[in-house]
Amino acid sequence: MGALVVDYPLYEKERQAGMTINDTAKRKLANMALLITGMIWGSGFVVMKNTLSSLSTNYILAVRFTIAALGLSYTLFTKGPVTLEKIRAGADLGLYIYGAFALQTYGLMFTTAGKNALITAFYVVLVPLLLWVIKKRRPEGKVWAAAAMMIAGIALLTAGGGGVNIGDALTLCCSLGYAIHIVLVDGYARKYDLMQLTCLQFWFGALYAWAAALLFEQPPVKIGGDTAFALAYCGIACTLIGLTLQNVGVKYASPEYATLFLSTESAFGCIFGVIFLHEAMTARMIAGGAMVAAALMLSQVEWKDVFSKGKDRDARNA
Repeated sequence: MGALVVDYPLYEKERQAGMTINDTAKRKLANMALLITGMIWGSGFVVMKNTLSSLSTNYILAVRFTIAALGLSYTLFTKGPVTLEKIRAGADLGLYIYGAFALQTYGLMFTTAGKNALITAFYVVLVPLLLWVIKKRRPEGKVWAAAAMMIAGIALLTAGGGGVNIGDALTLCCSLGYAIHIVLVDGYARKYDLMQLTCLQFWFGALYAWAAALLFEQPPVKIGGDTAFALAYCGIACTLIGLTLQNVGVKYASPEYATLFLSTESAFGCIFGVIFLHEAMTARMIAGGAMVAAALMLSQVEWKDVFSKGKDRDARNA
């Protein structure tokens, strides 16, 4: 895992901007936290796929958000007063993360775990586009190229098994919710305590999920041991640990850069789906997955710096 957290050209820019070694170390630790989050979330696709057969979507989300909220509740008493502004920020984050999780979970009912994971990765391109709209930070041409490549990859992934289905469409919508959430975390984390903000996010996510479950879904009649384990895993690993690591990572890494590591959940989800759920991996899906991976790299790597360093190295060796 350590080999994947490399010193990208971004760090050279940071050094030129006057960032210290300690700042760079924090950025590398943030990258590792985001990569671990991607792996945890990838495993969550498999666990959720099995759980949906015995428990409805909003009850799953209500339980997992409640577990996560309880796990961080101590921060409400140890990280300063809970102000109205913090509550509003937590309500915003909770709304978007609940909406994204709900759409993703509903989508998982109608598509495979692998496709669900890969299509979710579209937020890696949506984040810089949202930053352009909100912060007037115009994306480079490579972002537009990555968006086109991402759409082509998704088209290949969804071409098999009856083409685009409702599950694929819902999953694509969920990626927008994730993108908005990441952009909001980047803004709010600069103003409020991160752990307290994450806890409030969990409580509001639980509130939205419980309300939807009680209003629109039938309560479960029986919860077996496997379902209980899955709920505990999703609550502790995928929500409490995963989302907390995500928020920490986004705080210390730029949103555009953070999405590269978070999007590894798509690869992990596809791999785990094939291994544990015996989902078919066709040549078309492999090609689509390769195109998605290429789009992720294209949208994130500072190619100008890479090529300029290569030319400087060649000039020195001449």
